Amino acid sequence: MTQVSPQRPSRARASGPVVCSYTEWDPLEEIIVGTARGAVRPAAAPSRPGTQSDRHPPEAIDAAERQLDGFAALLAAEGVVVRRPEPLDQARRVQTPDFVADAGRAQTCPRDVLLVVGDQIIEATMSDRARYFEHLAYRPLIREYFRQGARWTAAPKPSMADQMYVPGYEEASRPYDLASHPNLTETEPCFDAACFARLGRDIVWQPDLVSNQFGADWLQRHLGPEYRIHRIEFAQRQPIHIDATMVPLRPGLVLANPERPARHGGMDLFTSNGWQVVAPVPSARPKRKTRPWEVSEWISMNVLCLDEHTVVVEQAEEPFIDQLKGLGFDVIPCPFDAVYGFGGSFHCCTTDIRRRGTLQSYFPALDG
Repeated sequence: MTQVSPQRPSRARASGPVVCSYTEWDPLEEIIVGTARGAVRPAAAPSRPGTQSDRHPPEAIDAAERQLDGFAALLAAEGVVVRRPEPLDQARRVQTPDFVADAGRAQTCPRDVLLVVGDQIIEATMSDRARYFEHLAYRPLIREYFRQGARWTAAPKPSMADQMYVPGYEEASRPYDLASHPNLTETEPCFDAACFARLGRDIVWQPDLVSNQFGADWLQRHLGPEYRIHRIEFAQRQPIHIDATMVPLRPGLVLANPERPARHGGMDLFTSNGWQVVAPVPSARPKRKTRPWEVSEWISMNVLCLDEHTVVVEQAEEPFIDQLKGLGFDVIPCPFDAVYGFGGSFHCCTTDIRRRGTLQSYFPALDG
């Protein structure tokens, strides 16, 4: 019996807002893809102790940029409008009245900095001192979108003063206890955009090293009652971002990292609403992660959905590709491993600007 792949929808821009995205899976029309140019290795800071900043080797930057360019060309061939930020020299010192950091980081991962909800772009607060000014790389694009009608919000920029961080959180012997956050206090709202996964009216938030309850509360109040933010705690000692822990692929199907099970019945949100929860196969890539800010050993999960049927995956992840095909997806393999050293994979290194879809609820049990 021949299996017929679902017909891919046209990606030509429909009428409507220039910025519009409610989910991780609606048909993709426009996206920002990051750049490795100007990146440096992380500088020492309260959110990443014990490191010194230095430039990446030129050959590493060139290899990563070639793969980012190839990924951008792949998306363009699929009919997606691709925008790129202007590289900033991140080797410059980052300084405010409250702190000094040796250098910045990169503009490789716009997903960390920009959260698109509906027709608005929200600049995340960030909590890493090295990333304090990272949003400036995207400001020319944001201004352009604003002039075309998009809403633009900058979440409250935290001071990143010493009292924002929990003393001693970096000690290896410190137990990870969500009741006593291992990095941030609750003095100021903090979050990276990649701490959230968008599923229409419902947005899932993972407490982690770069977000706190104050940040999630700010976002809930800002978005208003049309949206519901759900806190799900996962059993990992030092998580950063949700997109290698819980990844929704289409309505009714979510990937859940088997090494980071949800605590306190967190995945009941999905199972009680008829969703299929699938454990991805382990990555074909050797495990190398030794520090919390390095790319996850589950980076294979960090995929980009072009629509409900089509997903971009690192080409070396053959067992995972076979698993996704078995779940009914068209898989587009793409080389991307040279980018990992700059902070992430396909989802991290992009921000959706426009997906064709409307605001819907995918959790009927919550709609009574």
